[in-house]
Amino acid sequence: MKILLSTPVFKPMVGGMETLANNFALHFTSRGHEVTLVTPIPYDGVDDEPYPIIRRPSPNEFYRLAKEADLIFSNGASLYAAPYAIATGTPVVMRHTGYQVAAIDGAGWYDNKLAPLRPVPSFLWHLRHGKLGNTFRGIFKVTALRLFAKHVVAANVAISDWMKRRHPLPNQVRIHNPFPITKFVAGRNEDGNYEYDFFFLGRLVTEKGVNLLVKAFAEVQRRCDGRYRLCIIGDGPERPRLERMVSDLGQQDHVTFTGTLTKDRLVQQLKRCKIAVLPSTWEEPFGGVASEILAAGKNMIVSRDGALSEIMGDAGLTFPNHDSLALADAMERLAQDEELQRQHRRNASVRLKDFNEEALITDYIHLFNRVLASE
Repeated sequence: MKILLSTPVFKPMVGGMETLANNFALHFTSRGHEVTLVTPIPYDGVDDEPYPIIRRPSPNEFYRLAKEADLIFSNGASLYAAPYAIATGTPVVMRHTGYQVAAIDGAGWYDNKLAPLRPVPSFLWHLRHGKLGNTFRGIFKVTALRLFAKHVVAANVAISDWMKRRHPLPNQVRIHNPFPITKFVAGRNEDGNYEYDFFFLGRLVTEKGVNLLVKAFAEVQRRCDGRYRLCIIGDGPERPRLERMVSDLGQQDHVTFTGTLTKDRLVQQLKRCKIAVLPSTWEEPFGGVASEILAAGKNMIVSRDGALSEIMGDAGLTFPNHDSLALADAMERLAQDEELQRQHRRNASVRLKDFNEEALITDYIHLFNRVLASE
């Protein structure tokens, strides 16, 4: 099969979409398929992957690649390959990683606050809260994406059941993200000695709700005579504000900010941490960090609304988004109930099977074959 993998973001950029674009291309290539990746992202370094990478292709080159391909795989809800798919008639499979066909902002989160996740309410909300030019450009893009996804795309892939419900698109299937999570197995703690009772892993941005975690942690400390420690792994624009918040709440001796950790340093830090708290205030469309934490064998508490609770399943506790007191209750309960911790870890080992990387890649290959057969 000749696959043209179109991705609007790619390395040297860093993120989930970038990681998965490369992961898809590597897996498809290793299974004998002919993959060419196209992206508008420039790079001064050397691309040494075992598949061709075409950066900023000319219109003629993009057309030729689309014409020669059996199938175009769009990594993300993007119109980047749309003109060439329409011109050549090559079937398209589109992976939806956010709410780009439902909301002008693509996330249901704008200017550090929740925004509607349906087109008309999103348009009206942004008229009141956003810039007029951006709002009209946004509604044009949402409309164009919806038309393309409904009438041209052969199969729309939702990365979670939660997203599938938010995207009433035709020809829609759910396939979870095939993140390379096996490396996180090394983060399991075998001796039961932990330096940190709670931890957060992710970007320090407003929508991740780390401010709720800090507030809830301070409440738990008040109730439990300051016996616990919290580790915040990650970095981002919210870090200075969070550090001030920790200090104002008198928890600076109990909270550690590690900054960004990767590879072995991250795995070693995870070994020292016990209960993960993922308190996102917006509706996470997937939440790859939850699958990574499942692989690392950690206990987990996540916000209820969004796909984090779907990924976790019965391997942890949930709390209502935005409710710091409910989060504090969940943290106190799980920290003090060792039998519940053991039960959740047993459930996690079963739940983890749903995120087997090779099996999810196979699901994509089967989908591609069904699309080509129907054509």
